[in-house]
Amino acid sequence: MEMNDVLLAVVGVIGCALLFAYVLKSFGIPAAAAYIATGIMVGPAGFGIIADRTLLTHVGEIGVIMLMFFIGMEVSLPRLISGWRIAVLGTAAQMLLSVAICSLVAWMFGLNWRAGLLFGFLISMSSTAVVLTLLKDSGELETGFGQNALGVLLMQDLAIVPIMVILGMLGPEEVHFHTVAVQVIGAIVLVSLAVWLIKHPGWHIPEALRATVDKRILLGLLLCFAAAALTAEIGLSAPLGAFLAGMVLHASDESEWVEDHLRSLYVVFVGVFFLSVGMLVDLHFVYRNLGVVALATLAVFVLNSGINTLVLRALGETWRMSILTGGLLSQIGELSFLLAAVGIGMGVLDQQGHQMAIVVIALSLMLSPLWMLAIRMLIRADTQVMEDLDQDAKLKAMLGELEKVRVNR
Repeated sequence: MEMNDVLLAVVGVIGCALLFAYVLKSFGIPAAAAYIATGIMVGPAGFGIIADRTLLTHVGEIGVIMLMFFIGMEVSLPRLISGWRIAVLGTAAQMLLSVAICSLVAWMFGLNWRAGLLFGFLISMSSTAVVLTLLKDSGELETGFGQNALGVLLMQDLAIVPIMVILGMLGPEEVHFHTVAVQVIGAIVLVSLAVWLIKHPGWHIPEALRATVDKRILLGLLLCFAAAALTAEIGLSAPLGAFLAGMVLHASDESEWVEDHLRSLYVVFVGVFFLSVGMLVDLHFVYRNLGVVALATLAVFVLNSGINTLVLRALGETWRMSILTGGLLSQIGELSFLLAAVGIGMGVLDQQGHQMAIVVIALSLMLSPLWMLAIRMLIRADTQVMEDLDQDAKLKAMLGELEKVRVNR
């Protein structure tokens, strides 16, 4: 590709992104949906401006890592620990219910029980990138339901290790005890080290390493990607390592200058992640299987929202808080792309089934902001109805009292 073609491609992508962002913003839809729509438009299924999905996907993964790094710099460890019941028990219950329901559906349609297990794990993983982007855009990360969602997302990232072990035991490839041991021990050591550093924040980064802007930028990137590479190397989630690094940096009071100098890069890379998701949508496949795709995507939203809502309500949250958190976690996450690939290796999914899974995951990511918008409107409408009913009740009570006074006279 000639340099001029590259420049034209960049202009086309940025132009489409700005156009979609401007149009959708007027309807109150977050920019994430605009980036995904741009990915569909400029990808192989659209105008074909960008054809290298692999490169864009890897760049997008960097965006998710940086997103978790920034979130870590804003999270209070005591507050996160205080919500352990929701994070641990809620995530476990949500995954077990998802697996149980999908296994039941698989049995009803005469599918192998392994398919039910795979689909249960697949739909139970929510999107860190989408949820945290929505929370940051709305300024609700520090709210109760924002912290609940964050806790669940972190537990899901940790749960990917046992999930991969379980699926590996059911597949043709042998699971090695050494690999599992490294993952488990590595997770315990890294989390313990991060907690210790956060509780003993008396350390500082030497002034010589952050004396100039370029050194600060490079040092921030080094901290972010070194931690992500370490967790990825031992088989854990790379964004989890970036999140822990962000929390440690926050405890050292060094996070302000890192955020100031890296925010622009973070915005670009997160936008590229959503572009890469949009490029995964094969419009020809969607058109040929429109009914099934629409039904499956709607079922995912309803099932995930319902399961998370009921679990959180059972753990003592209010209905409003539970519904909002359930709506936030309604989509299928980016880690499910990995589980879909595992499904082919297990022989559970053929190429057609794999493409269906990819399309439903991508569409759930794209439509998640719209689903959340609908839930917010529903809650506002319900709240307004309750307020109106309450006002009517008060008015009737006042009229009743006046009637008693009139009769007594």
